Amino acid sequence: MDAQDPRITVTNPLDSNPVLNPDNPNPEMTVGFTFLGQFLDHDITFDPAPLRPPATTGPNLRNPFLDLDSVYGRGPGEDRLLYDRASEIERPLPAKFLIDFDAPRDLPRTSQQRAIIGDPRNDENVIISQLHLAFLKFHNRVVDWVVARYPGESAEEQFNRAQKLVRWHYQYIVVNQFLQVSLDPTVFEQVRSNSPSLFKVSAKPTLPREFQIAVYRFGHSQIRPGYKVNQGFGAPIFDAAIDPREGDPNDLRGGRRATRRFVEWDTFFDFGTLEVAADPNGPDGPVPIARPKVKRNKRIDPFISSPMFDLPVGPGLVGPGDQLKSLAGRNLERHLLHGLPSGQAIACELGYDPLTQADLAELTDLNFHESTPLWYYVLKEALVQHEGQRLGQVGSRIVAEVFFGLLLSDSASYWSQQPKWEPELPRRDGSVEGDFTMVDLLAFAGVA
Repeated sequence: MDAQDPRITVTNPLDSNPVLNPDNPNPEMTVGFTFLGQFLDHDITFDPAPLRPPATTGPNLRNPFLDLDSVYGRGPGEDRLLYDRASEIERPLPAKFLIDFDAPRDLPRTSQQRAIIGDPRNDENVIISQLHLAFLKFHNRVVDWVVARYPGESAEEQFNRAQKLVRWHYQYIVVNQFLQVSLDPTVFEQVRSNSPSLFKVSAKPTLPREFQIAVYRFGHSQIRPGYKVNQGFGAPIFDAAIDPREGDPNDLRGGRRATRRFVEWDTFFDFGTLEVAADPNGPDGPVPIARPKVKRNKRIDPFISSPMFDLPVGPGLVGPGDQLKSLAGRNLERHLLHGLPSGQAIACELGYDPLTQADLAELTDLNFHESTPLWYYVLKEALVQHEGQRLGQVGSRIVAEVFFGLLLSDSASYWSQQPKWEPELPRRDGSVEGDFTMVDLLAFAGVA
């Protein structure tokens, strides 16, 4: 499964294997969706305990709803460290998140560089930490918007109104952007229109192991070997050879603060920005051309970027004593420890034609071509059915069932209360109509 990407070098840190790690053919699937997907995962599940047999499950320390408890924690009353003290000192003010005055482009941190946030995994790499920061700033801007329009409400009422707006706009993006570009269109529309038929809607829902352990890890296949996060800084996503004590390492691991460690979001989501590049096919050699700055995501397939086979120690990664540092190996081991059914068995159970043995011929020597681990099956299904553009039938059905099931299980979600609700906040162009996307959220937050 190793894509055998070219060796990372200082002069060209973003190289990838052009055959095994090509661009995703979905024009809407830009590189930011990998990290938005990671952010969503951290919002609905958190099991910090290592899995050891015979146990097949662990405690979920997240509220399994799309309610941003990974950002809000238990709220300003119980998790005061996450919030700005101004609301305590200069009452009456609704609570805002803590932003470091001396480093406003980074998460708030302790003197040991630990991020002061509701979920430590959101400091795993620079990109996810910057996305978490964007949501902190989004909430703070929404608070200002609410205060200006509802000046007669109490500070608590204003905070609750702002939190609801943040959550509902976020949930709207999950449904109308993330799921729509990630899933098989027919499966997405069937579950969206008819509601989940397999996921049990409950006040205390349990995430299916097939989703948590296998299917939703499809984003692991989309991680690039490296990223150019801003005009001055591009680096491998992880480089385990770097001394973990280095203060500003030449990779994108989190848990560090330096002036170059920030994200220009118009590379990750499509703001329509153009950049100057060199066209090598000019009549007399390379000539400058204007091209979109946003970068395509990697396709969904069974080929994993090489740095993911040697993960460094870090939050959400591997522990100091963990010998298994391959992300693929860790995923496949969990399939065995949980005793998950094969991809073919699940396809038949869902009423879909399973992939053929010819589709999985590369697994013949391992005798997995007839009974394939679900994680690998979902990646290969995406490649066979959609050229890696989006998930196939099995992957799409399980993801759609879970996300719509969680939204219906949460009595406070927009999907439960007002499924035809339209976002209220102004879009990037100042209008108040039309889709509200990640571009609009990042622009409103003031980070792009």
